[in-house]
Amino acid sequence: MDGTGTNTRWCSAPGCMLNIKIMRRHFFRFPKDRKRWLEWIKACNRMDLVPIGPEFANRYYRICHLHFRVEMFRNIEGRIYLSKEAVPSIFLKPLQQTGDGNSSTTLFQPISFVTIFLKPESRNRNSTDLSQSEVSEMHPVKPDERDTAIISPVQALFPRSSLKQTYEDRNVSSAQTLLLDVKKENDNRNTSAEIQFIKEIDTNTEAVSTLARIFPKEECSNSDIIDLTSIDSPVPTTSKTVSVCTPPSKTVSICTTSSKTVSVHTTQQNGDRTPKRRHWNISTQTPEAWIRGKRPMEKSEICADNLITKRRKTFDAENEDNRLNMDQFKTACTDLLPRNSAMLVSACINACEKPKTKKNFKDKQLALELFFMASGAYRFYRPLCLLPTTRQLWRHIRNWDIPPGLNDNVLNALRLKIKSLLSTERHCSLSVKEMRLRPHLFYNLTRDKIIGFHDTGTEKRRTLARKVLVIMACSLVGDWEQPIAYYFHSNTCHTDILKDLIFQAIIRLKSINVTVHVLITNTSPTFLRLSRLLGISVERPSFLVNNERVFFVFDVTRLMRTTRNVFRTHDFRFRDKRASWMDIELFFRRDSQMRLPLAPKLSLSHLEPKGCQKIETKYAVQIFSGSIAAGLSAHIASGELPLEMIGTMEFIHNFDQLFDIFNSSTSTKSNTKNFEQTFTGSMHEMSFLQQTLDFLKSIKIVDRNGACVKSIKCFDHWQITINAVIQLWNVLQQHQLPSLCTRRLNLESIERVFRSIRRQSGNRVRPTPILFTYAFKNLVSKHFLEHSSGGDSAVNGRKILKRIETASTPSMSSLANEVPPATQVLNISATNYRNIDLRLPERSAFKRVCEFLLNECLLVHINCNVCIAYATKESSLSSRDTSSSFHLYISSLEDMFMRNFEKLSIEKNLGAQMLQLAQQIDYKPPCPDFPIVFLIKLFLRMRVYFTLSRHNKICKGIESRSSLNVIQL
Repeated sequence: MDGTGTNTRWCSAPGCMLNIKIMRRHFFRFPKDRKRWLEWIKACNRMDLVPIGPEFANRYYRICHLHFRVEMFRNIEGRIYLSKEAVPSIFLKPLQQTGDGNSSTTLFQPISFVTIFLKPESRNRNSTDLSQSEVSEMHPVKPDERDTAIISPVQALFPRSSLKQTYEDRNVSSAQTLLLDVKKENDNRNTSAEIQFIKEIDTNTEAVSTLARIFPKEECSNSDIIDLTSIDSPVPTTSKTVSVCTPPSKTVSICTTSSKTVSVHTTQQNGDRTPKRRHWNISTQTPEAWIRGKRPMEKSEICADNLITKRRKTFDAENEDNRLNMDQFKTACTDLLPRNSAMLVSACINACEKPKTKKNFKDKQLALELFFMASGAYRFYRPLCLLPTTRQLWRHIRNWDIPPGLNDNVLNALRLKIKSLLSTERHCSLSVKEMRLRPHLFYNLTRDKIIGFHDTGTEKRRTLARKVLVIMACSLVGDWEQPIAYYFHSNTCHTDILKDLIFQAIIRLKSINVTVHVLITNTSPTFLRLSRLLGISVERPSFLVNNERVFFVFDVTRLMRTTRNVFRTHDFRFRDKRASWMDIELFFRRDSQMRLPLAPKLSLSHLEPKGCQKIETKYAVQIFSGSIAAGLSAHIASGELPLEMIGTMEFIHNFDQLFDIFNSSTSTKSNTKNFEQTFTGSMHEMSFLQQTLDFLKSIKIVDRNGACVKSIKCFDHWQITINAVIQLWNVLQQHQLPSLCTRRLNLESIERVFRSIRRQSGNRVRPTPILFTYAFKNLVSKHFLEHSSGGDSAVNGRKILKRIETASTPSMSSLANEVPPATQVLNISATNYRNIDLRLPERSAFKRVCEFLLNECLLVHINCNVCIAYATKESSLSSRDTSSSFHLYISSLEDMFMRNFEKLSIEKNLGAQMLQLAQQIDYKPPCPDFPIVFLIKLFLRMRVYFTLSRHNKICKGIESRSSLNVIQL
């Protein structure tokens, strides 16, 4: 059996839990053996447990350790065990008391109880220790009891902090509690054990005076509750002291329950060292002792308070001395150590001297600046200078307010990040793309505004947002990429607005030393109109922004898919040759029948793409691959295919090389690909691009009837992109860029952002505006902390140390603006209004809302009979009754909401403005303490919720709905 100290269990002994107060109990299960179980319940006087049986009693009933004799316990490796023959024998003794009314009541007279805590021993029964030998000398143990450990340290009885304080106040050098004597009284029927404790105290201390102060001579009345949690060890009302002559080196005083005195002296063993003379005090825990120790305890508490005050003064003086010593230490380090080492020591000392509180806004902004300065060095100095972790910095950025439009916090943080990069990594491209959204309105309680309308940062309309425009900056040479802005708009974004947004982004990036050279878009109608507005053509593939050229590039992956789609429905004629989709189908039928196909990846999904396969780039790229061109050449050479298919083979081969040169990423040359390495502007690359331009100019698109089609401009887009790359390389050479990774000249990075947003929104193809906002903030913080700064690590480390050294007066205004704590105007605790079913007739719904509002007010304003009577009267009246003042007031609030909500829905501080208008309506409450403000806030929260909820449900079924319509209750 093992005991546990949990406070949730209950001792089954009669009166134990109610009459005995103790700090910690050990509980033991009833035995499963029926014979022993009967002995236990008879000893406990719990014959009511006979019907349930030993199994049920073992599971649900416990006996605490106070009811067992001490020789029944063993403490093995920290767990308390009972011997197999243990039977509870110490209980509260019933006492018959007769009153004046000749009625007798049964009370419980507490007898001597102590707390049994044993010193842990090893599982090896042959092991002995010094304390056991001392006990055997002072108290002979019977032969059948020598295997019982009878050691109980004071540390198990009292908490360590209280024990330490008590001993320090009493100047006690050491203390050890030993079990000395177990005395049996009365006959075999009524047996009780008195368990005494021994305190070992130095005779040099003022023990006698301390005991005299704690235990006065006046008599105290008994109490029905035994308190075993007292710090001081009380003594019983009557004492007996026994003296026994043994060695002159030790004296033991034993206090028991009679008036005699006994002295115990032990003989010194041969060869033992002469110990110091010690004085032993023995006491038992009884109700009289607890009551007697009350007053001294109160006095000791007052003394302890005075001592604490003195210690605080002492600690303050010590802290001042420590500061002086630290200043001297810093000065010595500055004089003796190298500068970098001295700066590091000073930074570590300053960090340790700061109070360990939650990092404020400025501390996190400084840490973010240090991280951007040198991320590798930051990870080294973080534990030394107690800086925030990367996860904490991520949360800090995520808490920024990032509304639609260009955000100052994002751009300022990007400026610090760019500042730590090389000059060649500050040249970037600007990727712009749209993503479809599901119309959905959401009231942001923290920002006090509705999210989901058309919003470009500078202009907000009451039309629903169905698309979002995202702008992302990507380095042309480095590895950083950063989303910088997003804009909500309806179905079509006007070209003039789109042009202004892009120009603003380029100008703001230039202001933070980021030069934009390329604008990358896809071939959607919106961006084709933008290219025409900017005057983009084959001869002029760039436009000017503040007298700097920005090249317009179409996404190469989108161009490959467009070319594949046109190739499926049209034939191409160039240089007296023909390229047809039917040639690829014929090749697939011949090649699939071969035992070893020449184009093993070619499948029906490439020839007839369906669903998502139409927008996946790999199906288009694998059509224009070198393996298919080589397979066509082999079949034509063998005579299995006609010679006219050589035009299809040449067309596929040229587009395979064109895609390779626009998808280069590695610096090493491949053995199978000619243009897979990064673009360096070599003669081979330039000559191929010029030949490709001539080849694209010669292509004519012909339909199945043989008519020439001039409306398809996909090959013009190819020519614009090629000319833009050629001219871009000439500009980059002026900035001494070694090479150009052309894979960065596509929308792959922004496509990854869109995939992550959809995944964070529950794998929705069209996420809602609020889900997009949350995901975009996550991605902004993620991209900020991804890039590892380059450069010399030693130089970066010195920069961080200098910045930490000057952090006492930081200038953080340039990094980010501290967002003041938002005051949630309509913040209330009641949210059960969402359970109201308004699918009722108009009058019934209005009455249901009034009843709900009045009931919620009564829950806030409780114990008011006037308001309760008022609510009873209002509930008996019909809805919109002229005699019902509450119904008329709610009707006035409803009219105010209908008049103003649609007009104010796109404004900031929506809740504050609606609350101000609602407070202007007159209403006479039933009592002065009636919660009118709570009523107005609850009504506005409920109306906003029902209005937006109804609107969102309607938008699911009606795609053509473009604005918010407010419906009355």
